[in-house]
Amino acid sequence: MTEVDDARARILEKAEQCFLAHGYSRVTMDDIATELRMSKKTLYRHFSSKEELGEAAIVALFTRIGEELRAILEDERRDFGERLEAFARTVAGHYGRGAAVLRDLQRDAPALWQKLLELRRQSVQERFGAFVAAGVKAGALRSDMEPRLVILMVLTLVDQLIRPDVLAELEMTAEQLFPRMLGVVLDGIRTKPGGPPPPANKPRGTRA
Repeated sequence: MTEVDDARARILEKAEQCFLAHGYSRVTMDDIATELRMSKKTLYRHFSSKEELGEAAIVALFTRIGEELRAILEDERRDFGERLEAFARTVAGHYGRGAAVLRDLQRDAPALWQKLLELRRQSVQERFGAFVAAGVKAGALRSDMEPRLVILMVLTLVDQLIRPDVLAELEMTAEQLFPRMLGVVLDGIRTKPGGPPPPANKPRGTRA
């Protein structure tokens, strides 16, 4: 890691800590420079604005979450159900810890909120899609379901439900809602132990 990379990493780590502790709107670049014992000139050399720093912090967070989820998926010591539970707990936990920041972004920083939504959709497609494929391979999820449809259903539910305003309306936390939401979707595509195999899709034009 170069000296510049090290400085950026330190700034991003401190910025995330400040945003989580106080909210995005209440933290200034002065505050972050003071916490780092760094001159504002040096801080602005790495990040030209608070918005640029905020976006970089969001990207770094999603990169870290992605690495955690990949490690869970690849942990062959746990069966699929245990890995799926860890997946849901990890995602909901990160969202829960950042709830105050997310409310700030949705209300006061629409550009950053949209960036977050974009990265979240990408993460669901990549990481949850990998879990669906692993579930089919393990025999835990039905092989006749359409993975793209399942992923789109989860994307839609996440976009519509895992939002600060909707969680407040439901009087629920992300830790409460996300596992339940995921369970409702997956219950419909789990294989049933001891039950008959799901019917194969009939080609178009054939009769029952």
